[in-house]
Amino acid sequence: MDLYQNGLTGSIPPEIGNLINLTILHLPDNQLTGSIPSEIENLTNLTELNLSYNQLTGSIPPEIGNLTNLESLDLRQNKLTGIIPDEICNQGDSSPELENNQLCPPYPSCIEDYVGEQDTTNCD
Repeated sequence: MDLYQNGLTGSIPPEIGNLINLTILHLPDNQLTGSIPSEIENLTNLTELNLSYNQLTGSIPPEIGNLTNLESLDLRQNKLTGIIPDEICNQGDSSPELENNQLCPPYPSCIEDYVGEQDTTNCD
């Protein structure tokens, strides 16, 4: 499913987790808000997840670690906050794109070289 630059607004519905046969989910460059739903964990067939260039907030759900078939994870250019869960090391992309969010250190060692620039002004 590729919905790049479609002017989508609102949050990603938890029902996204019902699309268990998806292998690609591209929702970049829209105006999506809210958090990444934990139900994303049901999409275990995903090889590509791109939620970049939106206005997503909240933390990266630990459930993202269940996406062990991922070859590409792109969450850059959002407003994601908090600590990156260690479970991110379980997902399949060893070099995810996470830059330009508000993610706080310490970063999991498996991805610390791929965190990129973060706005850490609100980190403790």
